[in-house]
Amino acid sequence: MFRKTGKLSANRYRLIIYFYALFCAISCCILLSSCSSRPALSGSSQSDSLAQASTREFVAASLLSAQGNYRSAANRYLKLLTVEPSNAAIHYALSKAYLSLGVLDSARIYSEKSVLLNPGNKYYLSVLAGLAHQMHDYTRASDLYRQIVALEPGSVEPLSSLALEYLAADQPEKALAVFKDILSIDPKDKTAQAQVLLMEIKLLHYKDAIKRVMELIRQGDEKDKLRLTLGELYIQAGDFDLAFKTFREVVHENPRFIPAWLGVFEVSVQSKNQSVFLEYLNRLNNTSQISFKQKIELAKLFVVRSVRDSSFVQPSITMIDEIGRRNKNNSLVYVLRGNAKILHGKGLDAIPDFKKALQLEPKNVEMWENLVSAYLMQKDYLHAERTVSKAKSRFPSLMFRLRVLEGEVQFQAGNLKQAVLLLEPVARPKTAKKDKQLYEQAVTSLALCYDKLGFPDKSIHLYETILQTDSKNYLMMNNLAYVLSVQEKELIRAKDLALKAVTAEPDNASYLDTLGWVLFKLKEYEKARDILEKALGIDTTETEIMDHLSQVYDAIGNSQKSQEMKEKIKKLLKK
Repeated sequence: MFRKTGKLSANRYRLIIYFYALFCAISCCILLSSCSSRPALSGSSQSDSLAQASTREFVAASLLSAQGNYRSAANRYLKLLTVEPSNAAIHYALSKAYLSLGVLDSARIYSEKSVLLNPGNKYYLSVLAGLAHQMHDYTRASDLYRQIVALEPGSVEPLSSLALEYLAADQPEKALAVFKDILSIDPKDKTAQAQVLLMEIKLLHYKDAIKRVMELIRQGDEKDKLRLTLGELYIQAGDFDLAFKTFREVVHENPRFIPAWLGVFEVSVQSKNQSVFLEYLNRLNNTSQISFKQKIELAKLFVVRSVRDSSFVQPSITMIDEIGRRNKNNSLVYVLRGNAKILHGKGLDAIPDFKKALQLEPKNVEMWENLVSAYLMQKDYLHAERTVSKAKSRFPSLMFRLRVLEGEVQFQAGNLKQAVLLLEPVARPKTAKKDKQLYEQAVTSLALCYDKLGFPDKSIHLYETILQTDSKNYLMMNNLAYVLSVQEKELIRAKDLALKAVTAEPDNASYLDTLGWVLFKLKEYEKARDILEKALGIDTTETEIMDHLSQVYDAIGNSQKSQEMKEKIKKLLKK
């Protein structure tokens, strides 16, 4: 019977470490003897003694390095270099010791020397290339990897390193050429295939990318996904007919593949071919292989696209209307259409849709919340309040959730004290344990109430509380940064918070406004102007941004611009 043991004994473990260290030392000795620049003097006992002493010292230093005592090892290597300054192996070993210590500058110096003394050693070249990369010297790293490639013709590994180095150096054309070299060695290298395709797309080499995708399709892996990529490439190349043909074939062969339907609709919109759009919209709604829920999700994607591209606005509405025509008693259609109208600034038009959804599904609290939100967009606080009141009587078990909604209505209506009375019972730690999202909604609205009521310390405390549990809540970061700037407290921290929020959402006008205002408070007026002008470019009707920008213009002595902002504010307030 064999006895099973769970762990090595301490003695056996030490022996393994010792012999491993000894192996490393012997290997280094071989390097030392092979790289020594001092000629052996036949018959000279003094020469043999010096060589033996150097070898012993090198072994001792290498053992220290293998045991993790890099500082002592480095000191011994340095002493050795006073005896043998042209020994590449010692420079190399010293470089690795400094690298292990994290002293990159010294590691680089001795690594460069080892390569200078022995330029044909791929290990020396590899360590130096890695150091150059760590120090962001991508040009030097690329040169070193090219030398390794020359030493190992036909080897994929150094080619991969060279290609990635070119990418790091932002030289995609050179990276593409190297990835192609890899494919010439191994045509089935999946990583190289993917990288070549990505590079060709990035460099707008659409014809080459199309040929490559077609070849991948012929190989037979994930054909449908690849044909989607092919269709997208045809769109980028401006060949809408081939793009439509590609998507259409996928739809006919696999009608359950939603992305192919999306591709057909996308190319029909971009090519302004309304007849094709309507034809396939009709086919979509007639097929039983795609569920109603999937059709709704497809329409949602079009709505999202319409926010970024106005040419998709009317097609998205047409898509929703057609789905709704065949599903008149499904509330989801009306909710989607209402939300689409809100996204495009037509809150008043959204109200009938939300009312219809509520009529169809009165027991769904979200339908009530949608209607309240639409009223709030129109600043119709009376109907918003009445709707919340009806919902509270219908859903007594959701009292806290509806109190938060009612608090938001009162806040927006300017009834701040009433809003505080509604929100304070919800904005407590016990709520956070049960419903974190509801708690954050209550706290956010309550903090805003405290701001307007003149209790900044209370609002700061609430924002801090949320950030302790949710460090990536950028809305809270922004709000806290703004309160601190208004109070002129911890402005450096306020700047850091505002920068994090803007980095996360660079096109958020509110976040940019906060950052600009913090910079103004820090008297960084030029930066504040640039940030606030960007914010106003995104939200051209926000009077608060205009007011902040006006004050910045005054601070930098541009009274004309300041007055222009003030005039714009007056005009907007009169509407």
